[in-house]
Amino acid sequence: MKRIRFFSTLLVLLMIVNCTKSQNVATENNKAALIWADEFNGTGLPDASKWRYEVGFVRNNEKQFYTLERTSNVRQEDGNLVIESLKENFQGANYTSGSINTLDKKSFEGDIRVEVSAKLPQGKGIWPAIWMMGTNTKQVGWPKCSELDIMEFVGHTPGKVYGTLHWWDSTSAKENKHASKGNNLAITDLHTAFHLYSLERKGNIISLFIDDSNVLTFSAPATAYENTFTGPLYLLLNTAVGGSWGGDIDDSIFPQKFLIDYVRVYKL
Repeated sequence: MKRIRFFSTLLVLLMIVNCTKSQNVATENNKAALIWADEFNGTGLPDASKWRYEVGFVRNNEKQFYTLERTSNVRQEDGNLVIESLKENFQGANYTSGSINTLDKKSFEGDIRVEVSAKLPQGKGIWPAIWMMGTNTKQVGWPKCSELDIMEFVGHTPGKVYGTLHWWDSTSAKENKHASKGNNLAITDLHTAFHLYSLERKGNIISLFIDDSNVLTFSAPATAYENTFTGPLYLLLNTAVGGSWGGDIDDSIFPQKFLIDYVRVYKL
C-alpha cells in the first residue's frame, strides 16, 4: 500500500509539472514566432542594418537637435541602447538628443506584438517616446499614415505614462481631420526600474500594455482613412526636449538618459 501511495503521489507530481510546462508553452505560443529583435548587446552605435536616424529639428517645435551617428547621444552601453539628451550648443540648438527608427530598414505587417523594455529619463522638458507610424507616411502624410504611441512620458506630469492612437477621420472637426484616442497609467518607479511597454495588433484592433496591464484597446472606426492601423508599420525611439507637449525646460536636469534593454517583435 505504501508503494502504491508513493507511485500515486509521484504520478500527481508529474502531472502538475507537465501541466505547468504546458501552460508555459501556451504562454509562449501566444506570442508566436519572434520575427525581429535588437538586444543592444554590442558597443558603439546601434546596428546600422536595423536603425536609421532622424536629423535636425524635426517636429512639434521641439528644442533639441537630433544628431547623426553621434555616440554622445545614441549608443549601445552595458547591454542597453542609450538615448542621451544633453544641454549643449550644437548646430544652432541649445540641446541635443537622439531619434532612431526602422523606416526603410524593417516594416511590420499583419498581426504582431511589439515589446520594448525601457527605463525613462525625467525632469521638466523631457519627452521620451516609443511609437510606430505607417510606412506610407511620405505618400499620404500625417495623420492619414496613422500614429501609434506605445509610450510617451512628459516631465511636467511625473509618475504618469501615456498611450495614444492617432488617425485621419472624416468626422473630425479639425482642418487636417486628426482624431485620437488615449489613456494613461500612473507608475511610481518609471526612472529607477525597467518596465515593459507593448503593442498588440490583431486586424484593425490595437491594444497597448504596460507590464501586461492593458492601457487601451481600440479599433479603427469606419470613418477612418483606408487601412488605418492595418498597414505596414515602422518603429521609432526618441527623446524630445521641450516643444508643443514637452513644455518648459529645466536646464538643471541634464544630462538625461533613456535606456532601452531590448526591442522584440512577435508574429501573432
